[in-house]
Amino acid sequence: MSETFSVDPNRRATLLGAAALVGVGGLAAGSGRVWRHFDLSNKLFNPLRADFFELPPVPGLVDAAGAPIPGFSAETIKGQRVFLNAFASWCPSCIQEHQALMAFARSGEQIYGIASLDDPAQTLAYLRANGNPFARVGVDRKGQLYRALGARGIPASFVMAPAPHLALMLQGTQTLADLQGKILQALAAKS
Repeated sequence: MSETFSVDPNRRATLLGAAALVGVGGLAAGSGRVWRHFDLSNKLFNPLRADFFELPPVPGLVDAAGAPIPGFSAETIKGQRVFLNAFASWCPSCIQEHQALMAFARSGEQIYGIASLDDPAQTLAYLRANGNPFARVGVDRKGQLYRALGARGIPASFVMAPAPHLALMLQGTQTLADLQGKILQALAAKS
């Protein structure tokens, strides 16, 4: 009596990819370089999901009254309609987009910031120098949340309506007109 097992094609590709990485890691380790240097494990095995994440606050970031600006988590936004923006202090496109985010926030809209792939001290200096449009800012040093939400880079904008449901993702620099049109429309839409 013989048993047959079927393997899901996606699982097979994942397993073959992992085996190939182990082989590449062995080669790299033999040449004096360690494969972890490339942080491939972070890209392949992301522990964050839209319904499971926690981003700590940027240390030292305070509002106009001197109160600390908190980070946020999946639990914080669960069931709410929120606009998230992934950015970094070193990103030219993020710097270009920043004034549109400032104007959007001044109009009374709430934005949650995801400080991605950045040192928290650099994020703090950037927001102090350029203004802070964010009601909350969470530190995502490895950029795992924006990847979990489907973006390939930063800047990236997301509307969770209601969280953890992803209603809209915009990749790249957004203008104030984009924010007032696409973001507000996604926040107002009934799900």
